[in-house]
Amino acid sequence: MTAIDSSFWRDITTPNRADLEALAIHELVIDDILHGGQRTKIERYAEGVFFVFYAFTFESGDALELQPTPIYVFITPQHLYTIHDGAIELIRVAHERWLAHVDARNDTYGDVLHSVLDIIVDSYFPLIDDIGDYVEKVELAVLMDTNHNDLRTVLHLKRTLLELRRYVAPAREALNALLRGDMLLLDQASIMKIQDVYDHVLRTVDAIDLHRDMLASILDVHLSVQSNKLNNVMKILTIASVILMVNSLIAGIYGMNFAHMPELAWGYGYAYAIGLMVMASSAVIVYFHRKGWLRGDEVR
Repeated sequence: MTAIDSSFWRDITTPNRADLEALAIHELVIDDILHGGQRTKIERYAEGVFFVFYAFTFESGDALELQPTPIYVFITPQHLYTIHDGAIELIRVAHERWLAHVDARNDTYGDVLHSVLDIIVDSYFPLIDDIGDYVEKVELAVLMDTNHNDLRTVLHLKRTLLELRRYVAPAREALNALLRGDMLLLDQASIMKIQDVYDHVLRTVDAIDLHRDMLASILDVHLSVQSNKLNNVMKILTIASVILMVNSLIAGIYGMNFAHMPELAWGYGYAYAIGLMVMASSAVIVYFHRKGWLRGDEVR
């Protein structure tokens, strides 16, 4: 096996067809890199093994906007290439850190591959923490009813998590194929390191699913709160309607204008009708109160 030196890992930040063809990698790999839009995957070619992984950033504002950046890794026993469009800070830091210690260590190509995959996957955890904080903020806003756009925010965040899972979940299959030995011949130490990366991917996917479940619960709570408010409004209107119906009944009876109605010629008939309405309305209110339908916490 070729000895690992500072030329083994090459980081390419501005890929073009001429430079990629000079690396003697497969034409299909070059097309994948230049065209973009690839899913997270691992593929084996005669020249080496090709990985597609993604790094992410969030644009924080009223809602988290996911910004995926593809990172292409092509590894052979002689070289490892990390290829991406533009500078990616975590790859730059990992590459410089590796260059500073490569001469003092006896790394295998499995160790270098672990260094690349590990720093990519570990970058997911701060993003998951940011999502968790945002979910808690949305949950508090729903419970406190301080945001009129809660429903839109929850749905947007659910779409963001779905998109993040679409990029991260296939990494399990990619790393599993690597652990089975279908792609590269790795020593036991390298396999254990890749296994650790695989466990981190599982943790990330589990965290994404947990936050999606929390958002589903928040959405249910939001809809329940809105339904409860609507029910309380309908309750108030129903109580008011019943009270007015009693008064309408009395007014309707004395508005029939029959010739033989004793109260029509009575001098106190008007006051009597009004008093009867007040007494009837009060009796209905007292009845509702005893039934517990007029509690303040239920009709607000």
